Amino acid sequence: MEFVVRFTWYDDERIWIATSSSDDFAMTLDHGSFDALLERVKIALADIAENDFGYNGAVRIKLEIDRTVNIDAVA
Repeated sequence: MEFVVRFTWYDDERIWIATSSSDDFAMTLDHGSFDALLERVKIALADIAENDFGYNGAVRIKLEIDRTVNIDAVA
């Protein structure tokens, strides 16, 4: 089973937000740390796979990362 999850960085709030949805479920989680958020997503998706889909096997998570970084050009 595979889930696609989009991680988006919001610089003003200094937070990552993870979203994933389909016709069968929707998930939104947030955290200030990318790694901590990924751990929360793993737990949530394992729970969704088992409880919502009756699936008890390996779960793949495909990450789509959206983060824009501004830099000052050096003259």
